[in-house]
Amino acid sequence: MDSAAERVAALLLAFGRRGTTGDHSVSDLARAVGRERSQVSRMLQALGRGGLVEQDSHTKRYRLSWNMLVLAAGAGDSSLLRAARPVLRALVARTGEVALLSVQRGNRSLTVLREESNQSLRAGGWVGRSSPLHCTASGRALLFDTDDDLVAELVAADLTTPMSGLSAPRTIEEVLERLRIERDRGYSMASEEVEIGLTSVGVPLRRPDGELVGVINVSGPTSRMINRLDDAARRLHGAATAIEGTLGRMLS
Repeated sequence: MDSAAERVAALLLAFGRRGTTGDHSVSDLARAVGRERSQVSRMLQALGRGGLVEQDSHTKRYRLSWNMLVLAAGAGDSSLLRAARPVLRALVARTGEVALLSVQRGNRSLTVLREESNQSLRAGGWVGRSSPLHCTASGRALLFDTDDDLVAELVAADLTTPMSGLSAPRTIEEVLERLRIERDRGYSMASEEVEIGLTSVGVPLRRPDGELVGVINVSGPTSRMINRLDDAARRLHGAATAIEGTLGRMLS
């Protein structure tokens, strides 16, 4: 049974998964976390008293408060975000596709930054989204430095979960073989693996000491991406070099 703290954490995280408007009804949030409406309402009232959420007096919908923004400003690796943001914007301008920054959290790839393309068919919904490691470009690139035994441990649970993409690897042997190929060529590529019609290319980011700290990737419709993989990888490598250079100066 999950604890009260875990229930509250799930509710706060649901605000980041419900779209881009920022205001959400109690019913929508209750469905998002799989809880009774009355229970979610009580949690929201408590969070409101604590200054973490606000309720619109007219619509009665809830949003995260400014206090949460202040807390978020100190979360994660802010130097990585600062270094990556302008480079990802330039990458979007050059490729015409969505650019993302992801980090590893346990057995998931977590998107922490997204720069939008005018050609994107879907706005928002990526930041805060976690994805399996074995069938996404960001996920496999995050595993470039991971030994095979740990890879098997990290992806075991997800390999038993049905994926929407027909091209997703189904066995640990398939995952390791794709990783071997991708490590050799220096970038990962997932086409039609986690989502029908989507192709992504990913490249690792490293600190000056060589530690792999994240992945940048570009994602777009397979019809546009499939014949541009090498070009996308080349641009990603250039972007990664720029981010790593800025990160090195920040940390020196």
